[in-house]
Amino acid sequence: MTFLDSLVDRLDALPPSLVLLVAAAVLAGEVGLLAGLVLPAATTMLTVGLLARAGRVDLGAALAVTTAAAFVGDQIGYLEGRLLGPRLRRGALGRWVGERRWRRAEELVAARGGSAVLLGRWTAFARTLVPRVAGAAGLPYRRFVLFDGAAVAVWVPGTVLVGWAAGGLPPGLPAAAGVAVVAAVALAAGFRRLRVRRQRAARRACSGAVPARRGPARRRPGSRRPGAGRTAPVRRGAVDRC
Repeated sequence: MTFLDSLVDRLDALPPSLVLLVAAAVLAGEVGLLAGLVLPAATTMLTVGLLARAGRVDLGAALAVTTAAAFVGDQIGYLEGRLLGPRLRRGALGRWVGERRWRRAEELVAARGGSAVLLGRWTAFARTLVPRVAGAAGLPYRRFVLFDGAAVAVWVPGTVLVGWAAGGLPPGLPAAAGVAVVAAVALAAGFRRLRVRRQRAARRACSGAVPARRGPARRRPGSRRPGAGRTAPVRRGAVDRC
C-alpha cells in the first residue's frame, strides 16, 4: 500500500467536514507554521480530490476550503517575515530548516521580486520560505498579494482537480502513466547528456586545432597566369568550424 492509499483510507474514515478541516489545517500550516518540509500538502490535496470523486466530500467546498487555507497560510508567513525578519532564521525552527534553503529562497526573491512568489508556489521548500523571505525583504504587501493570489488560485484547485480526475481513471492507468513520464524524463536526460558530451568533444578538438601556416606567396618560374604560384587558400574545415 502506498502512502497516498494509506492517507485516503485514513481521511475516508472521517466525516466530510472533518476531512476538509484536516486538509485546511495542513495547507495553512505548511507555510503559516513553517512545516512545509514535513507536511504532505500536495498529497493531501490529491487525496481530497480522490475523495471528492468518490462522493465523500463536495468538490466545490473542497476547492473553496483548500484555496482559502493556502492563501491564509501564505499571509501568515509574510507577516511573520515582516515582523520578525532575520530572527526567524536564528531560531530553533529556522536552524532546522537549514541555511542552504534560506539562501536559495533569498536568491530567488532577489532575482525575481514579486514573480518569485508565483514561481515559488510550485516548489516545496520555496513555497514554505518565500513568503517569509518576501516579508523580511520588504516586498510591498500589495505586490505580494497580487502574485500570491494568482499562484494559489492556479496551484491549489489544479492539484485537487488532478486528484479528482485520477479517481475516474481505470485501475493501473495512473501507474502506467507515471512509468511513461519517468521513461520520457530519463530519455530526455540521456539526449541532453549526449549533446553536452558532443559539445565538450568539439571544444577540445577546436582547442587542439593547428592554424594554417601563412608565408610569403611564391611564384612558380615561367608561369604567366595571374595569381599563379600563390598558396591556395586554406580549405574550410575544423579550424573554421571552431
